[in-house]
Amino acid sequence: MSSSRKRSHEEDKPLAKKPKVSHYGLYNQGATCYLNSVLQVLSMAPELHDRLDSKSRTTDKDLRQVFETMKVGTCGTENITQSLGIENVYQQRDAAECLELILSKVSPQASKVFEGQLTYVTKCSKGHIINEETNPFWTLPLSLNDSYDATYSVKRGFEMVFQTKSYSGDNMVYCNECERQAEATSGCDMETFPQNLILLLKRFEFDFSTMSYFKSDCCVDVPYALQKKDKTYTLYGMVNHYGSLRGGHYTATILSDEDKTWYEFNDAHVDKMLQVEEQPSAQTKTSSSAYLLVYRESLKDGGFSPPDKHLPKRRKCPKWLPISAGVFAIVMGCFAIHFFIKRRTS
Repeated sequence: MSSSRKRSHEEDKPLAKKPKVSHYGLYNQGATCYLNSVLQVLSMAPELHDRLDSKSRTTDKDLRQVFETMKVGTCGTENITQSLGIENVYQQRDAAECLELILSKVSPQASKVFEGQLTYVTKCSKGHIINEETNPFWTLPLSLNDSYDATYSVKRGFEMVFQTKSYSGDNMVYCNECERQAEATSGCDMETFPQNLILLLKRFEFDFSTMSYFKSDCCVDVPYALQKKDKTYTLYGMVNHYGSLRGGHYTATILSDEDKTWYEFNDAHVDKMLQVEEQPSAQTKTSSSAYLLVYRESLKDGGFSPPDKHLPKRRKCPKWLPISAGVFAIVMGCFAIHFFIKRRTS
């Protein structure tokens, strides 16, 4: 076969299709990896997207623009840093603080996706309430110092938040109704469950012996599912921190809802994680870099809560209600006429 015929035959072969890139990253402006990792996790939260109000809030508009642009290609974050008031893009900042900043800047109905309420109650041994308060939260902090094992269990740490604490001896609490120091118990309960639950692993702590902050690289067992009462939360995003306290780097590990595959987001680079790392039978994932854990409320059938589940719905009036209202109005009118005639004749 001649070389010309061979080339012609090869040209007739269909070209191999390039693998479709389903997810894109964000350009780093200098040291904005903390912002990128948070935005990448939020980009996988359609519950948030449906509530963004682009007409009333600049931050909502800029967030929506970033999320839409990320669907077709890698994009920058100049507009969102400006609306968040971030002036020095070369200064490293904390990802958890950045997340709270974003939620404080967006419209209230958008941040409601991540908002829950905790109720704290302290009672004396006789049942008198010494103190009771309910506080909202976006992130639930878990102290890594509460573990005596080599590996910290997030599931156990989450359960410890709601454990009852006892006060006795020198730690007794003053009760106004008993008018004395009394033995007491205090407990915490989740009054309102967030649609998306965020756990903060407190890797950055203050050491009072050295009077300085330090970072904990403690290994943690991250559960793929968390249970609280009748609620089940499924892990779909993690913000990771690598490096030291003074110099480090943030990335995001996110479960795609499109192909149910985990992806690693490292600024502009997005890599599909090896399936061997994420075994379907595994209950937990061990990590020494996980910092923020983001869970989504799961339904009993295995699906997820619809984006508008927690939005107020207009109730439809029953068909018999207008008729009942009309009859009620006629009856009340008759009573009024009867009362008026009775007063005039008396």
